[in-house]
Amino acid sequence: MSYQPIRNRIYHILEPHRKGDYVSRAFDLFLILLILLNTVAVMVSTVSELHQQWHPQLYAFEVFSVVVFTLEYLARVWSAPSAPQTVSYRQAPYRKSWQQRLRYMFTPMALVDLAAILPFYLSMFIAFDLRILRLLRLTRLIKLGRYSRSVNLLYTVIRKELRVLAAAVSVLVIVMVLAATGMYYIEQRAQPEAFGSIPAALWWAINTLTTVGYGDVTPITPMGKIFSGAITILGVGIFALPAGILASRLSEQLRLRRDTFRKHVMEVIADGSLSPHELSRLNQLRETLGLDDDQANLLIDIAQDYNQHNQHASPYQYCPHCGKSLPPGQATDSHQG
Repeated sequence: MSYQPIRNRIYHILEPHRKGDYVSRAFDLFLILLILLNTVAVMVSTVSELHQQWHPQLYAFEVFSVVVFTLEYLARVWSAPSAPQTVSYRQAPYRKSWQQRLRYMFTPMALVDLAAILPFYLSMFIAFDLRILRLLRLTRLIKLGRYSRSVNLLYTVIRKELRVLAAAVSVLVIVMVLAATGMYYIEQRAQPEAFGSIPAALWWAINTLTTVGYGDVTPITPMGKIFSGAITILGVGIFALPAGILASRLSEQLRLRRDTFRKHVMEVIADGSLSPHELSRLNQLRETLGLDDDQANLLIDIAQDYNQHNQHASPYQYCPHCGKSLPPGQATDSHQG
């Protein structure tokens, strides 16, 4: 008996729903609601009066949530070979199903799913600080990113620009250490309690470079004030680097998605019309790319206008040498005038 159809169906139910798949949509809404309720439960459990009053109910809800998330995690691992992106990995070394499942288990979202349930099972054998358990339970909020195209787009941008962002953060750390070192040598005699060491001066450097400036630690010497002003101005420019990188890459990703959709639209309307089946395919592609209805309709209208213009254009081309009309497809160099 082949389990592949069942596995494929489970995979499509677990993944963010496609239009018309109401079972997948219902499951998505159920998981989103469960994740949000878990967040509320964690917040309520930090109020000692409410925690003591509702402890049995909160614990029962936690057990129920862990059971659901565990079944979800196991189902995702089992159905991993049905994912479309595994097709390119079905050659060596990911030819077998267990290898594809193992590869999925080390993907970021699979690790998040595991982190959402692992602390509960570990707490049965290892004594954990209750505050740490609450913090780890909040990692379930990250699971919501699976159902947000905007979050997925941001994740894609960060993954592709990770080296550039790491370089920007490295520059920030270097400037932060240099600023703390400089302020230490300038202010240590005037304020030994605030700038008595470089690690102590790092608090001022962090506040200044991030332009937060709590005001609890400030230079009082003239040289320290001048140095602080220069670091503040420098911090504005340095912190703008990662934001500029992300904004530029986000804009580029959105443009690439619109270009991809436009290319498919041009291919579909090449025959001059759009059938219901073709419109359904375009709508699925629109949802996959994360484009809204207005953007997609505008691209379709532009493509249709362009196609109609080409159809009504003159079927003749013209010789660049003599200006006489040539039949379509005839090489211009064949007519020398």
